[in-house]
Amino acid sequence: MSRDTNDFLRILCEDARRRVAEGYYRVAQSCLGLKPESLRSAILRCDGNAVIAEFKRASPSLGAINSSASPRAVVKAMERGGACGLSVLTARERFGGSLEDLREARAFSRLPILMKDIVVSEEQIRAAHELGAQSILLILRAFKRRYTGVDLRRALRLARDYSLEVLLEACGREELLEALETEADLLGVNSRDLSSLVVDKRVHEEAVRGVEVDDRVLVAESGIEGAEDVRKLKRLGYRAFLVGTSIMRSDDVEAKVRELVEA
Repeated sequence: MSRDTNDFLRILCEDARRRVAEGYYRVAQSCLGLKPESLRSAILRCDGNAVIAEFKRASPSLGAINSSASPRAVVKAMERGGACGLSVLTARERFGGSLEDLREARAFSRLPILMKDIVVSEEQIRAAHELGAQSILLILRAFKRRYTGVDLRRALRLARDYSLEVLLEACGREELLEALETEADLLGVNSRDLSSLVVDKRVHEEAVRGVEVDDRVLVAESGIEGAEDVRKLKRLGYRAFLVGTSIMRSDDVEAKVRELVEA
């Protein structure tokens, strides 16, 4: 593993590797019966703006956001607000997430779920499947810098074997062009640079300028606060909007999600 001491993504990956070594992701299948549609299908058929609402209690940059949040209550409010899918943080350190949050969200919602974690191991991909997620997040930069214990091609193939879609996250134009060369189901552009944790909303615009994405589904991540952000991103060609902090900070989760969906 590279030892760039100025790269916060490296720290996140080291946290994840420790969780894997501790057996955190060794789970038994807990989701039986019919599964929701795929996240990509839900995005494409969405009547309003395709909002992927994220359940998160904390973040590395902001600290606690909503530490006492109940997955059952929050995900039901997100669903009533019109979210097309859910994103659930499962990383313990720095995000306050848990695998139990994903298990509960699956039990109380029929929306497709993205397991949001720092994936560095095959075991995490299997856990997403066992817990009933429909998709997983893979961070392109983590694989490029060899912070992971599995290479990107293998991770994409394993996800497919488990019938999981992949949201492959890029930060900036260069990484998006690389992501377009893969078979990832969804392509995310994160305006937060995970190496520095700095958010720059211009990244969303600069990444797609002059880039032909054809029928690929682009997902905007981070820095989305209100209706005007969604309208602008939609004009730029983004088809879905992954929103966590502004929703989780809201006094009325249902109304906040609806604001974004109907923008």
